[in-house]
Amino acid sequence: MTRTPHPRMRFLSRLSAVSILTLGLVVAAGIAPTSAAPGASVGNSVGGSYVALGDSFTAGQGASPSLDDPCLRSATESYPAILASTSSYRDRTINAACSAASTGSIPGQIASVDPRVAAQASLVTITVGGIDAGVAAIVAACGQDAQSLACQAAFGTALENLPDVGTRLAGTYAAVAAAFPRARIHVLTYPRLFDPGFPDPVTAATVNGATDALNQVIAGAVVASGQSRVSLVDVTARFAAHGIGSSDPWIAFGPPVESLHPNAAGNAAYAAAVREVATIRGR
Repeated sequence: MTRTPHPRMRFLSRLSAVSILTLGLVVAAGIAPTSAAPGASVGNSVGGSYVALGDSFTAGQGASPSLDDPCLRSATESYPAILASTSSYRDRTINAACSAASTGSIPGQIASVDPRVAAQASLVTITVGGIDAGVAAIVAACGQDAQSLACQAAFGTALENLPDVGTRLAGTYAAVAAAFPRARIHVLTYPRLFDPGFPDPVTAATVNGATDALNQVIAGAVVASGQSRVSLVDVTARFAAHGIGSSDPWIAFGPPVESLHPNAAGNAAYAAAVREVATIRGR
C-alpha cells in the first residue's frame, strides 16, 4: 500500500532544498546570544535610548549581516539600525539581539545593557518566539527524513507546546517591562514568508499557517503579560503581497544564512511599523 505524504511532510521535503536550517534560526546555534552589538554605544548620555532585543529578525540576519558578528547582526540594514539612522535615536541605540535567541536568551540580552541605560531607555522592541515554538527540534527530527515518525512527533510536540510558549512569552514581556521601567515596549510579530502565488501552494499555506498560529500566541502573551507599556505591532498586513514568490519580495530567498528572513526592504517595513506606533523624533 502506497502511503500518501502528509502536506507537512511534503513541505519539509521540499524546503530542505532551500536550507531548512534557516527557518529554525539555528545557523548560529553554537553562539551565546547575550552580548550587545559591537560598537553600539550611547556615549555619555543614558537618557531616552532605544534598545532592541530578540532573535534573528531583530538582528537583521537576512540583510547582509556582519560576517565578524557571531550574532549575525546587520550594522546598517537591521530594522533597529534603519529606525535609528533616521531618528533621534541614531547615537543612542543598542541592538542586543542575536540569531538563535529564545525567550531564555532575553535575560542575558537585558544584562548586557548598562543599567543606567536601561533605567532611562524610552523605547524597546523585541521579536522572539520562533525558537521557543520548536522549529529547531523539527529541523533536527525532519532534516534527514521528513516522513519519519520522529518528524511527525516533533510537529505534534510543537503544537502541544504552544500554550507553554505563550506563558514564557508573557513572562518575558513582563521581565522586559521591569528592566526598562520608562520605556514603551513594542512586541513585533513575524511576517508571512510566502506569497499565495508561490509555485508550491502547499509550502506557502503550511508555513504561513504556522506563522499565523505563532503570532496569535504572541498577541495573547502581550495581553497576558498585564503590562500597560507593552503593546503588539502586527506586521502581517504590512508584508502582504511582499512574500517569497511575489513580484516584490521583502523576504530573502537565497544563500542559506539569509534565506527566509526579511531583506533590507523587509527591515525597512519593520522600522516603519515601529515608527507608526512610537513617538520618535526625526533627524
